[in-house]
Amino acid sequence: MKKFASILLAIFLGFIAGRLAANNRQSEVPHTLLFRVVSPDGSVESYLFGTHHAFSKSFFDTLKNAKEKLMAADIVITESDPAPGHTANDIVNARTADTQWSKYLTKADLAFLRERLQNSPANFEKLRPEEPHAALNREYTVNTCNTRSAADPNLSIDEYIGFLAKQAGKRVIGLETAEEQLELIRKDIEGMPPKAHKKRLSRLIELIKSGGDAQSCQATSMYREMAFDYRLTEPCRNSLMLTERNARWLEKIVGDLQSSSCFVAVGLSHLQFECGLISQLRERGFVVTPEETH
Repeated sequence: MKKFASILLAIFLGFIAGRLAANNRQSEVPHTLLFRVVSPDGSVESYLFGTHHAFSKSFFDTLKNAKEKLMAADIVITESDPAPGHTANDIVNARTADTQWSKYLTKADLAFLRERLQNSPANFEKLRPEEPHAALNREYTVNTCNTRSAADPNLSIDEYIGFLAKQAGKRVIGLETAEEQLELIRKDIEGMPPKAHKKRLSRLIELIKSGGDAQSCQATSMYREMAFDYRLTEPCRNSLMLTERNARWLEKIVGDLQSSSCFVAVGLSHLQFECGLISQLRERGFVVTPEETH
C-alpha cells in the first residue's frame, strides 16, 4: 500500500472488475485484447488494447504481438498520465477538510485501515470513504486472484504500458487528469449514505481478513483466458463511467488516429458495447478488426 495513488487510480481506470460477462456468440468473441484500427482513408494503422488493472508486467510480457505493436507506435494513449504535482496523492493531501471516519467505520475497521495505510504518502485523514474502498478492492483482487508474479513492479498494466512507452522515448498522452478521475469516483457514489459506506467497507475488510473467496476471481480468470463477449450491439449501462467518458475520449483520439500510428490502452469495458471505442470508431469510418495477441 506504499503507492496509494497508483492503487487508487488503477482500480478506477477502466471500471471493469465486475463488468465482464461470458457469452457463446462466436462472432462477438474474438478471444483477443488487441484490435487493429485503420483510418477511414486507409493510410494510418493503429491499435486498441483492452486492459484489466489488476494485471501487470508478467501478463503483458506474454502478449508478444501486443508488445510489438506498442513499441512500433508513434503515440501511446492511456487513460491517465498524471503530471508532477497533480497525482492522486497531491490532490488528497491538498484537501483542507478531514473525514469523520467514525461515521464510516467501526473502531475495529478503522484500526485495520489505519495500519494498512500507515505507509501511504496520502494523508489518511483526508481520504474520502470511496477511496480506501477502491484501493483495498484492487489489493484484494491482486492478492486473491494471483494476477501478478512476485517479480512484478507495483504498476498496473496501464502504468507498465506507459512506462515502456516513455522508456522508448515515445509521446504518451493521458485521456484524463487525476483530478478528473477522483471527481468521477466521487460522482459515481454521490448520495450514498454513511451507513452504506460503512457496510461495504466492513464487508470488504472481513473478506480480506478471511483470505478471500475464489468466486470473486471470475472476472480476472475471464480476462486472462480472453473468454468474454464484447457485446457490441448492446447499449452501455453506465452513462457516467462509460458512455460519457467514451464520447469525450473519442473526441480526443480521433485526430491522432487519422494522422499518427497510435497504441491506445484503456480498460476493456471501454471497448465493449455500443458506446465502446470499437463500435464508435467503426461508425466514424475506421476499420476495426481483431488481432492475435500472441
